[in-house]
Amino acid sequence: MLNHQRRSLLKAASLAPAVAAGSGLIHASSLSGQGCDVMLLRSHFLPLVGREFFFSHPNGRHWQGTLLDIGPLPGGGNLEQSFRLLFAPTSRLVPEQETWEVFHPDLGKHPIFTSPNDALGQEVEAIFNRHHPST
Repeated sequence: MLNHQRRSLLKAASLAPAVAAGSGLIHASSLSGQGCDVMLLRSHFLPLVGREFFFSHPNGRHWQGTLLDIGPLPGGGNLEQSFRLLFAPTSRLVPEQETWEVFHPDLGKHPIFTSPNDALGQEVEAIFNRHHPST
């Protein structure tokens, strides 16, 4: 079992794939044709709470999950760019901490790092943290 500090560090270090997804601000209705060249924002996910997402990996693993909640990050700065997604897996696979190709018809396919929140994999989260503290 990972201690809280190590888990937080691993999550923070693994945000690069999600953050590197792009820098353009695009409405969700036009995302499905854009692929991973856009910055996913909180507002893109808001209308999709309760909807099913599809997760796949190049090695052939896949799972499905329902988006349960979108929450703010403490000290995350801009709420539109720094947020937390919480998914409930609806398939048999217990998702591993991994970067997955995540697909939803309204958003298209994007690489997103997710991590189970519990030992049983009943909650899986994705963290988007684009807070850049001033130096």
